[in-house]
Amino acid sequence: MIRSMTGFGRAQQTEGNLRCSMELRSVNSRFMEIRMKLPGGLAHLEEPLKNIVKKNCTRGKIDCTVTLTPENSELGALALNKSLVQQYARLLEAFQEELGIPIQVTLGNLSNIKDLILLDQWNGDGEGVQSLLEQCLSTAVAELVAMREREGTALQAELKERILAIRGNIAEIVPLIKNIPEQYAQRLRGNLKRLMDSALPSEDRILQEIAMLADRCDVSEELTRIETHLRHLEQMLSEGGVVGRKFEFLLQEVNREANTLAAKSNEVPVSARVVEIKSDLERLREQVQNIE
Repeated sequence: MIRSMTGFGRAQQTEGNLRCSMELRSVNSRFMEIRMKLPGGLAHLEEPLKNIVKKNCTRGKIDCTVTLTPENSELGALALNKSLVQQYARLLEAFQEELGIPIQVTLGNLSNIKDLILLDQWNGDGEGVQSLLEQCLSTAVAELVAMREREGTALQAELKERILAIRGNIAEIVPLIKNIPEQYAQRLRGNLKRLMDSALPSEDRILQEIAMLADRCDVSEELTRIETHLRHLEQMLSEGGVVGRKFEFLLQEVNREANTLAAKSNEVPVSARVVEIKSDLERLREQVQNIE
């Protein structure tokens, strides 16, 4: 099964006297990017929590918002982060000495400093808080992955439909290119007859020209490579897994073969079908941007 990089997961869990709420939002990205928004004083838990997400997702930009609420107001007493207060105090003293003027600090200024004021309960039961966050995050990640899988199933159906459309145009091109040497021979003889008052060149010379054109316009290798790439794309869709980058690379290869096909075959019916193929390839490329 393939997975989309778009998804949403939410979970809520209570342990002891703390209630934890988690929200995960995921969008497409070339790499793995996780942003954690944790309550003050819990920055040290960022890496362990990120590792839980990384075990379940390999690509995408994921935003995680964590909210902790004390169930019992008595256990939600606020505590001052003394070490951080001392650091800011030393910094303010350095400012005053450098500028030579007193610096006024209000309670409002202090309240805007991240992690300056903490919930005392979080400091008292660090292991319990970490366990609560990890359990809640695991539940939210499972919901996120389930949604990404549902989105991936829908994408898979669309991708298969586009590949089928490309196969249809290729099937129509095959009989058209078989007639190119014959059509060229007719045009060549007609042009020579109009331009030359004397006898036409020998039939051997005309056949030689036709053979040279047929060699230049031979697209059998391009068609074979396109067919091989399409089989690989279908195989990846069937096997599932993390296929986004491989899929994108193969689409580039199919597009390159389609460009060569168009360059070698100047016939209008062939060119029209190549345009359809490139249109489907572009739609595939847009959809693949969201595959993990």
